[in-house]
Amino acid sequence: MNVQETDPKTFDFVTNNVEVMTLETLQRTYQENDTSGRPIQGIYHFQLIHRILEICKQHNMDYEIEEIFAAQNKQKNFPGVTINPHYEAIHGEKAVEAHALRRVFTTVQLKDGATDELTTTLAIAFHQDGIQVAIGPCVKICHNQCVLSAQRSACNFGKDKVSTEELFEKVNEWLGQFDSQMNEDRERISRLKETILSAQDIFNIIGLLTTFRVAHDSKDKRLSKLVKSYPLNQAQITVFTEDLIKKQVEKRQLSAWDVYNVATKILKPNRAEIPNILNQNAAFADFLFQYYASGKENGVLQDGIIALPE
Repeated sequence: MNVQETDPKTFDFVTNNVEVMTLETLQRTYQENDTSGRPIQGIYHFQLIHRILEICKQHNMDYEIEEIFAAQNKQKNFPGVTINPHYEAIHGEKAVEAHALRRVFTTVQLKDGATDELTTTLAIAFHQDGIQVAIGPCVKICHNQCVLSAQRSACNFGKDKVSTEELFEKVNEWLGQFDSQMNEDRERISRLKETILSAQDIFNIIGLLTTFRVAHDSKDKRLSKLVKSYPLNQAQITVFTEDLIKKQVEKRQLSAWDVYNVATKILKPNRAEIPNILNQNAAFADFLFQYYASGKENGVLQDGIIALPE
């Protein structure tokens, strides 16, 4: 499917690992229920998006829903996409209406306070593990999402989970403090831009990212407990390293902001696993602020995602 065709009649997840659509198309897909007849996640993906759009409306935001991505994955028991044969028989082969989509990602652009470089986006991830939301700046030219601290994201699963209703409350809280939080995030971006990295810093960053990944995935609990969430997995580190070297050849002198953008370019629904995008994004920002762009006068991270011993 051409990525520009966001209102398709059919999906082809055999050829395309990711399909792009509008909210109207998402609403046409097959809606899964549990044995009690309720949505498996307690809410359908399109209802989740509508609830968040309604909160934006309540705060009089200048908002716009952007492209919606749905992805397949390799889970055998509960894959990202399945086809209901009964509905396929009714609506036709590979019909949108026959597809159950379990991995969905989108962003809502908040145009208030936008500059030539930056706008703000609310990110929404709906997948097999649960629901995640996050807010942060978005780089207009490349649409790189920024999650500049763990306090700018929330989820209804895992160790730090909140209820689904509390997710909506969190979005309401963020929008209620929109101007102050936007200014705080832009100050953090300024700090990243002002942090100039040496060639040795670049090599150290690549090494640390590998260290985090190895420690996190280690079977030795002494190591795995040190890293709550790693910024990049091993395959992503390889891509990141090549892209970073190219960036250094082009620009010669790199800032922490340049490095962060090389990483967030990878952390998109057509290049990364949807359940990991927001956590990894926040983890990368956390890493840069802890190790390279720290400001004692204005600590960004109260509960760091990455915690290696000094």
